[in-house]
Amino acid sequence: MIYTKTGDKGTTSLVGGKRVPKYDLRVECYGTLDELNCHLGLVRDLLAQRERKLGKSKKEIESNFINVELLSIINTIFNAQAIVACEDPNIKTLPPVKDEHILMLEKRIDLLEGELPKFKSFILPTGYYIFSEMQVSRTVCRRAERLLCKLNDKEGVDDQVLIFINRLSDYLFILARKVLIDRGREEILWIP
Repeated sequence: MIYTKTGDKGTTSLVGGKRVPKYDLRVECYGTLDELNCHLGLVRDLLAQRERKLGKSKKEIESNFINVELLSIINTIFNAQAIVACEDPNIKTLPPVKDEHILMLEKRIDLLEGELPKFKSFILPTGYYIFSEMQVSRTVCRRAERLLCKLNDKEGVDDQVLIFINRLSDYLFILARKVLIDRGREEILWIP
């Protein structure tokens, strides 16, 4: 059964069983990471839908580097959610956010940045629907990072989670630019 009725009074359980209000900062953090994951799932689906319209096979779509990377990132965010949802440092069975997850983002940022025109001005989050959704994902990622920093100041957050989320927002910005330009769209620059 999907409903347990244990949250009917406005509380929820953390990993380990401790009950907290649903508005608890820790819950807000992993809930925002969940929101980010949903947006990234939508980006991945929109990219696959576009590839299908172009006649790509399921195998070609599934092996596309962006599709593969986004799936890996979504899994890693689930790891981060589990870590953040656990207040008890003695629980050691949670899947980690590893150095390799962060290094993958850094390598991809460096590679993609080298393929793009030099960044000249702020770019408006419009011009192509997938680009715009990627910008939504980036801003949700930044919100998650702000909340995680607040939680870190109060209670502490795994360093790897903080670093990963910080790199992820940069990656999403660069990847959004790549998708926009690869689709033959122009960046719409902010004119102050």
